[in-house]
Amino acid sequence: DLLLPRGRSIYHQIMEKLVPLLEKEKDSHAKIKNLYELEDMFGRSSFWIVGGDGWAYDIGYGGLDHVIASEEHVNILVLDTEM
Repeated sequence: DLLLPRGRSIYHQIMEKLVPLLEKEKDSHAKIKNLYELEDMFGRSSFWIVGGDGWAYDIGYGGLDHVIASEEHVNILVLDTEM
């Protein structure tokens, strides 16, 4: 995983604490065991941004630079729309 400039993401910080805790406590309660068995479903959401090159390179107006700087989990597909 990508190390972010200000440390690991919130998702990673939570999962680093939650998974060992669930593993330790899974036999103490049926609902905790159910959560532990669903551990692989705890993936974080990702979003796709799709746009043309004119929009993507419009720094400061389109907001794409702000999205990248926010350290959110986004995938960006920039299409060459020149004819």
